[in-house]
Amino acid sequence: MKFKSLFKKELGSLLNTPSGYVFLVLAIFFNLVFFFLGIFDLVPGFWDARVASIESYMLLLPFTFILLVPAITMRVWAEERKTGTIEILKTLPVREYEMVFAKFLSSWFFVSIVIFASIPLTLTIGLMGNIDWGKTLAQFLGSFLMAGSYVSIGVVVSALTREQIVAFIITFFISLFIFLSNYYLISQHFPPSMNFFLGFFSLSYHYNSFSRGVILLSDVVYYLSFMGLMLYINIQIIKNK
Repeated sequence: MKFKSLFKKELGSLLNTPSGYVFLVLAIFFNLVFFFLGIFDLVPGFWDARVASIESYMLLLPFTFILLVPAITMRVWAEERKTGTIEILKTLPVREYEMVFAKFLSSWFFVSIVIFASIPLTLTIGLMGNIDWGKTLAQFLGSFLMAGSYVSIGVVVSALTREQIVAFIITFFISLFIFLSNYYLISQHFPPSMNFFLGFFSLSYHYNSFSRGVILLSDVVYYLSFMGLMLYINIQIIKNK
């Protein structure tokens, strides 16, 4: 019951924050625009691809998470520390892990609205053509897990500082590096063994199988383990602050 109340409180604070809605609406809007128009050679436009698929929308999500997640998670702990309300939270009959999980899950749910906002579009495409539903469901699952992993980074960083803008900048650059480590921009200058190492720690690298419609247990475990590690670190930070 305590956890449920905390979760509702945290989710309510996100839903009642105008800036949160602004970031969310802008993210969905630009995702839809680029879904139809494409981004150079990186993401093909829906009309150009001429395939009944939501894949282009899903390919845009890592770019979205890099900007949206820092904006949503920067205040999760930083605001509590700056205003001093974190001390009040610690006096409540609530354990640290309950506070961490409530903040993490509410932020994950909020960010995931960008993913599930594409459901009407997906159903429309399904009516227009022969969509691969197995592949599509795998892409939704992979994107959902990837979103949770980016959010877990953001809540840890937010717990380390009192300044929201600092939390935003640090989370942004960490997320950007993790994203780019899956691409030749970084890995092309390293030997194959280093390429694999960098790719392994990239959240996008583990999404590749989902994008092909394949759900590998190893990738699911990786995302869950990554989130678990970040949440453990978050709990330890809150305990020791």
